[in-house]
Amino acid sequence: MRKYFSLFFNFFKIGLFTIGGGYAMIPLMRETLVYRDNSLTEDEFLEMLAISQITPGPIAINMATFVGYREGGLIGSIFATVGVSLPSLITILLISIYFTNFIDIPWVKKFFLGILTGVVAEIVYITFDLFIKAKKTIFYLSILLLSVIELFVIRIDPIYVILIGGALGIVFGKFFEVKDAP
Repeated sequence: MRKYFSLFFNFFKIGLFTIGGGYAMIPLMRETLVYRDNSLTEDEFLEMLAISQITPGPIAINMATFVGYREGGLIGSIFATVGVSLPSLITILLISIYFTNFIDIPWVKKFFLGILTGVVAEIVYITFDLFIKAKKTIFYLSILLLSVIELFVIRIDPIYVILIGGALGIVFGKFFEVKDAP
């Protein structure tokens, strides 16, 4: 039972202390799961991050479900998933009950502006850190460059960028030795 409560507490903390959604949670998830608890290796984390991004649902919930299942089976996945989801549920519930015009409160606007800046910094940090640690093959760099062009120049929907990258991996991956790609 201790294992389940540990999963719940770890993911509750991740959900509670990361504001800004799934991408903002990535640094804390990595710190907790890879470096502190050793639940995942760095490569496993990158693989699970990729899987969490392409499967339906929020990244944090997908990651919590996977790690919870791996550490404690079905019950572990339930504890981890509820743990990461509960802080958001409680926060939104309290805001909806006690603050009718919550966003119009001046200090709340300032608070969210400050949080937004921190979230952008976290996303930039994890992006560069993942790039530095990725196995950079010509195949990887080609898909990365194409994806950046698709997103910023052509402005293709990110869902299509992911699908195009996956399709290119299937079609051309056999020509490039992509053995450990996350």
